[in-house]
Amino acid sequence: MTAILHPIRTLRENLSDISAAVNASREFSRAGAARYGSEKINPVTAAIPL
Repeated sequence: MTAILHPIRTLRENLSDISAAVNASREFSRAGAARYGSEKINPVTAAIPL
């Protein structure tokens, strides 16, 4: 019976990892948008990544 549940557990863990990555990406995008909106655009610092 545990042989049947192992792939399901692995799939659940993988989906959890994907969800965490999507959430991190979303937060990174929001932080970048907030940073872009709150600062005056300076051509010297505009090319510097977060």
